[in-house]
Amino acid sequence: MKVKLRSQSKQSTTLKMLLLLALLGVAMSLASLTPQRSQDTMADFLPMSTASATLPNVQCWVFNVEFMNCTWDSSSGPQPTNLTLYYWYRDPPKECSQYLFAGAITSGCWFGREDIDIYNNFNVELRAPGRHFKQEMKLQDLVIPWAPDNLTVYSMNDSQLELNWTSSYKAMCLQHLVQYKSDIDSSWTEQYVHQRQQFGLPSVDEHKLYTFRVRSRFRPYCGNALQWSQWSPVVQWGGRRPRERPSLPVLETVLVPLGLLTGFIFLVTMLTRLERVWVILMPRIPNLNSLDDLLTTHQGNFSTWSGVSKGLAESLQPDYSERLCHVSELPPKAGAQSEGPGGCPNSQHSPYWAPPPCYSPDPEP
Repeated sequence: MKVKLRSQSKQSTTLKMLLLLALLGVAMSLASLTPQRSQDTMADFLPMSTASATLPNVQCWVFNVEFMNCTWDSSSGPQPTNLTLYYWYRDPPKECSQYLFAGAITSGCWFGREDIDIYNNFNVELRAPGRHFKQEMKLQDLVIPWAPDNLTVYSMNDSQLELNWTSSYKAMCLQHLVQYKSDIDSSWTEQYVHQRQQFGLPSVDEHKLYTFRVRSRFRPYCGNALQWSQWSPVVQWGGRRPRERPSLPVLETVLVPLGLLTGFIFLVTMLTRLERVWVILMPRIPNLNSLDDLLTTHQGNFSTWSGVSKGLAESLQPDYSERLCHVSELPPKAGAQSEGPGGCPNSQHSPYWAPPPCYSPDPEP
């Protein structure tokens, strides 16, 4: 029994040795095959970051769907060399037909409109001796439209403005950002506008100067582009300040004071003349201290003493004559009134009673 157990143990040990030798042979065969594989094949099994460690990234921008630039940093490698670019959508790769250069080193590729298909995945592969780097892009997210142009501001009424502009790409695919501020504002006010190419601003002050500008980008309807276009040229409205009074010309500046001076001299002259006439026409006001002159020098002649001219005194004399009426008083007789000539009784003079009318009866026929 012991002999049988020993023989079985020897057999199992032999089998183990054979299995170890077989595994060792497989490992040696794999090691011998590894150096014969190309570097390009090894790159397919390595992570992307390891394979592209010495190759720069490619950045592409589609300008208004008219042309496209794909560029890379040609100075990123330890020893800059010319890199080649291959691209494709679904067809086999094609090499770039129009390279961009930074000095004598390739730095990008230019694509025309016929090479752009923004709604198909765009593949690029940057190649160098013994290395390559592949990227996939969505061009609809990389579109940069041209800046809006023909900005115009219209005054709709006294308190509302309307801003209009034009775009070189389809309006349905664009989103616009309008910025405006007045001359007293320190920062811009922003307003998003979709599809439409106009913007209304209510409640404006015509005495403020308003400045407007607009830029555009692809909206989600056509793509998820995050890059804006450049700003449009600015347009301004308002700033109607109250008109200042214009300065007088030199001639008017001289003539106005001269005219005022002439008028003043004329007024003084006229007042002097009026004073002389007033002295001639107006008699002198009597002075109680000079009454002696009236009695002695002028012998009681008031007109000469007061300074009234002879012509004025004569003009004040009446130019008509009155008939004198002689009135005599007779003492009344007792019991009767005396009759004057013609049978008219003479009335007694009284300062308060007028005499009765005097008449004679008509003789009888």
